Amino acid sequence: THSRAAHSAILLLALLTMSSVPPAKYGFVGVGTMSSAIVRGLCTLDQPPPSIVLSPRGAEKSAALAKEFGSIVSVAASNQEVVDQCDVIFIGVLPKQTEEVVRALNFKASQTVCSLVSTAPMALLQECCAPVAKDQVVRAIPLPPVAKHHGACIMTPRHPRIMKLFDALGTCVAVETEEMMKKMMPVTCLMGQFYAQQRATHQWLVRQGVDGEQAAKWTGAVFHCVSYDTAHATAHTFDELVDEQTPGGLNEQVLRELTDAGSWTALQDAMDGCLARIEARPAPKKRKRPYESTEEE
Repeated sequence: THSRAAHSAILLLALLTMSSVPPAKYGFVGVGTMSSAIVRGLCTLDQPPPSIVLSPRGAEKSAALAKEFGSIVSVAASNQEVVDQCDVIFIGVLPKQTEEVVRALNFKASQTVCSLVSTAPMALLQECCAPVAKDQVVRAIPLPPVAKHHGACIMTPRHPRIMKLFDALGTCVAVETEEMMKKMMPVTCLMGQFYAQQRATHQWLVRQGVDGEQAAKWTGAVFHCVSYDTAHATAHTFDELVDEQTPGGLNEQVLRELTDAGSWTALQDAMDGCLARIEARPAPKKRKRPYESTEEE
């Protein structure tokens, strides 16, 4: 279809575009899983940044990255040394440590600070990072595939340099307000559901007598393949792709049966609960009606 051809053309253009980030010295205070993924993604771009400085927090990961990317990555002696040497500083410490760590740092007004801490509110970050200008303090929630340049990131506010960085590592969506960012965050909670759907598919294949390794390879390949048509979605993409399913066909049968079982309502209900936690309010009450599979004669 026209829409599918358009998606493919956009994806091909993205893959052919040289990936780079604005030249700057990037620093990371806290080097956990997410910070490590960003560093790895930056270092493997076609045009990587000239310098990345890591804090000693997360010593094992910092040392491994410095060893692998020695021409770009170095490890500072302290968190403050990271701040002193860099233009853009990423904060990637544990939520309960964020305020204490950030308040202890002395920033310059010319710097940009990007928090990777999902629960740290903007007002607190702006206060702790002063004299950094408020519009130079950013909240970002990237997903681990940024390490392979196939990540996704939601951020606020719109900040050209940080947006370009995360676009180079995948797809970045920037929203104007923290309130809107919170409403987008529950989508990141669907990773477990996605993997569980693949696991259930793999288990079904094994029950049919398919070899476990072959079943896993085929399941992973199919899910990865069909997701490509939504890599650069527009507001109409999902309706168009669902409508493509042939009436009376096998794809339409699975879609219809899952719809009748209430699958999409359950998914949206689960996201309602996640949003309630993110917004620190009581979750809406739901009437649970578990689906049951029975053999009918």
